[in-house]
Amino acid sequence: MLFININYNIFINSVVTLKIGDDVNDMSRASKLEELDRVFSEMARFFISQWLVEEVEISPKQFILMRVLHQVKRSTVSDLASILRQSNSATTIALNRLVKANLVDRVRDDVDRRVVWVTLAPKAIPVIEGLLARRRLLVANLTEKLTDEELEQFTNCLEKMRQCL
Repeated sequence: MLFININYNIFINSVVTLKIGDDVNDMSRASKLEELDRVFSEMARFFISQWLVEEVEISPKQFILMRVLHQVKRSTVSDLASILRQSNSATTIALNRLVKANLVDRVRDDVDRRVVWVTLAPKAIPVIEGLLARRRLLVANLTEKLTDEELEQFTNCLEKMRQCL
């Protein structure tokens, strides 16, 4: 994550340098973008530290894999990698650790033995549901001071940004 933040800052600073010139509005926008980057980084660190309880030794990437599997019920490694926007090998490494922890199962397809399905192990369901409940509570606590209108605007802004990914 640090590597991405450093490159993101370099990118933003170079783009801002190219665009700013003497325009005060551009400088104000650049300042707001820097503040947004700082807030995103701080929020990401906070969420990761709060979402993952120490008793459950899983990485943020493994948590995301488990969350996706909880939603889709079963998937192939390549489909998971595509959803997560990462390589098949990186996804496989994270899955191997989850298999070793008995949180994920791999099952060969009955019809096409070349296909391997990935599912949550029964042991993982209460783990992921507990982590998701904890996350919902955390989000509720963080947004409790927002009005319904502010929450809707905030959600809409984040959705617009997500669509740019």
